[in-house]
Amino acid sequence: MSSFFTLLLWAWLMASSFIVSGHMVEYASPVATSAFRFLLAMLIMLPALLFSWQRAKLNKTEQFKALFASRQRLFHYVVISGALVGFFIGLFVALQSTTPLNTSVLYTLVPLIGVIIARVWLKEVAPLWRVIGFVLGSIGAMTVLFSTQGFSTQDNDGFQWHSGDYIFVGACFLLALHVVSVQKWGRSLGALSGAFMIMLFGTLWLLPIALIWGELDQVQWLSQGFWINVLYLTVFTTLFTFVLQQRLVMTVGASRLLAISYTIPVWVALFTALTQSRLLSLVDWPFASGIVFLSVALFLIDGNLSKVKLAHGSNSTSK
Repeated sequence: MSSFFTLLLWAWLMASSFIVSGHMVEYASPVATSAFRFLLAMLIMLPALLFSWQRAKLNKTEQFKALFASRQRLFHYVVISGALVGFFIGLFVALQSTTPLNTSVLYTLVPLIGVIIARVWLKEVAPLWRVIGFVLGSIGAMTVLFSTQGFSTQDNDGFQWHSGDYIFVGACFLLALHVVSVQKWGRSLGALSGAFMIMLFGTLWLLPIALIWGELDQVQWLSQGFWINVLYLTVFTTLFTFVLQQRLVMTVGASRLLAISYTIPVWVALFTALTQSRLLSLVDWPFASGIVFLSVALFLIDGNLSKVKLAHGSNSTSK
């Protein structure tokens, strides 16, 4: 039961990132924002990691050296962090020419893309019921979103394709690659150490990019809105989600993490309806049918699987 609530917490934090990221575009370029949040998150994570080693009575110098002892591990985390960095930059860049609703709708493609990547890269053949579950999950999440945004009334507030949506489809591919690669390569480190490595290499990816294309002179450093948004993105949607994701992928598997991501657009839709005082609009058959689709999808993806096997990483993605 605790893993279920942890999954929900991760999904809620990820959903909030779509809303806050949409506001962040006013204060800084996407590259500058991404670089700053990774750097700040790494600086916060480092003392936390050192403290955890101290509590475990481990030699901090030896533990730190061990993180960089394997060249193969370093390459793996370069790829893992690079894919995640690509997703964040893609999200911010896309939001300059699309909407949070569109990105949350397209985000439902991530699990399906993850299945394709696992099939091609890891030669993992998903059972038919799981594939059907992923398809139904996308349909259900989109149905819920459209029902809360007036899509059924054929007005202009619904989903419309924008140029930024092409960018975000590519970002979704990178995020799916990140999740699959964490389960493939990330088991050699604990959740805290793994999250630190992702943030460290993510920062190394982003700093030179930010110096060249980050438009640092345009960052509104003195704006209160900048600091409120960037601190939230750093602490809650970077630090917490990284650690939670590392732990969840290692304990319950990538399939369950990808499955619960179908609820992320629902949280975005609920927040949007709440801020627009449209909660009553959720009480209709499109919203209810979307929830039914999601429930069936989550059962097909997770209910027919062996949680013991997933928890111990006995599927092919853990090898």
